[in-house]
Amino acid sequence: MWHFRLWDVQDVAVFLSITLYMCHIAKAISIHSLQRSLTRSVQEDVLFSVDITCNEIATIQWTFMSGVVSRTIGTWQPGVYTNITVDYSSRVQPYENGSLGLSDLRLQDAGFYVVTVTEVAGSSKDAGFVLKVNGGWI
Repeated sequence: MWHFRLWDVQDVAVFLSITLYMCHIAKAISIHSLQRSLTRSVQEDVLFSVDITCNEIATIQWTFMSGVVSRTIGTWQPGVYTNITVDYSSRVQPYENGSLGLSDLRLQDAGFYVVTVTEVAGSSKDAGFVLKVNGGWI
């Protein structure tokens, strides 16, 4: 025989709290960008424009990948610290919203760029961009 009981107010409150917390965790980080594939010419500048929202203080890291090469461009916490690697220090502009500017493009800059946003609690999210660099006239 089946016995059903209605939930009391306390049961409903616990259930809703857990559900809302899970929704909060699932949507903790969002990365929006209108353009993920970019084409520029040698010596031009490019802006990898993103709008990052999260519930905690986030660490932003940009990484470059092409073929077998993978290297960190820079890591920063908006308003706290900025650490751009030596290879990019003269050509990179980090922005508070997570965007990354790269100036004086070279053919070797063509490839895949990944922004990783990590919250203090450890949750993270990635977004990727493709950059094509056209050479000059020969």
